[in-house]
Amino acid sequence: MRPYIVRFVSLYSGVGKTFIASQVVAKLKNRGYRVGVIKHCTHGIEIEDKDTHKYLHSGADTVVASSASLGIIYQRIWIDSLIDNIKYIKTPIIMVEGFKNVDIGDSIVIVEKKEDIYEVLDIKNIISYVVREYKNHNKKYSGTPLFTFDDIDELTNIIENRAIDYIYQQLPKTDCGTCGYDNCWIFAKSYAKGETQWCPRDSEVSLVIDGMKIPLNPYVKKVLKSIVLAFIDTLKDVPKDKKKISIEINT
Repeated sequence: MRPYIVRFVSLYSGVGKTFIASQVVAKLKNRGYRVGVIKHCTHGIEIEDKDTHKYLHSGADTVVASSASLGIIYQRIWIDSLIDNIKYIKTPIIMVEGFKNVDIGDSIVIVEKKEDIYEVLDIKNIISYVVREYKNHNKKYSGTPLFTFDDIDELTNIIENRAIDYIYQQLPKTDCGTCGYDNCWIFAKSYAKGETQWCPRDSEVSLVIDGMKIPLNPYVKKVLKSIVLAFIDTLKDVPKDKKKISIEINT
C-alpha cells in the first residue's frame, strides 16, 4: 500500500521545522506507529565520520557504514527529488522536512507569526498552520487548523487520523474480518503500526493454470507473496518501484 506522506514546510529556514517535525515523530513513535523521515538538505550534507568521508573522496559510488545500532548508506549518484527519495523509505508513515514546492502528500506550514500566512497560501495541500507566536484563541485560519509550538499533541492527532484514513481508503472497506481484525479501520491502524503487512482481500496474488484461475485462500496468498518477494530481493537489476510481478512456468 502507498504510504501516508506529510511535509513540514516554510518559506524561510530557522522557523522551527525540525523542532516541530521531530516532536511529532516522537509522539507517533510513542503511540506505536512506524515512521520514516526524509529531510531536504538544500545546503548540502556534512559527513561526520571522517573514515567514511575518505572512501567517498576516493571515488566510491556507494559506501555503507554499519554498526550494531545504526547503518548508513552514502550514495554518490543521487536524484534530489521527493519521489525518488520515497522509494528508500519502507514505513507506512513518512514525515518530510522541506520540498515545499512539491505537490505530494499533506503539508504542515510553519511560520513565525500569523501575518506570515499570507505568504504561504500557494503551498499545496495545507492541512494546518503552526505559528511560533500567536496569542489569539482562534484555532483556525480560513477553516484550516492553526496551532502554536505548544499544540504538538493536537497536531499529532490530526496527522495520526489522516494517516490511518489514507491507508483505510486503499482497503476494500468490507469489514469482512478475513485479516483477523474486526473492521478495516482497525486493520489500517494496525498496518500503520507494522503489526500486519497487507489486506488478504486486497491482495492481487492469483494462480492461473492453463488459462483457469485457481482460488487461493488468504493464507496461501500471503505465503506465496512472501516467498516470491523474498526471492526477487536477492536478484540484481530489479526495479525498486515494481508494481506487478508475473511468473510463468512451463511443465
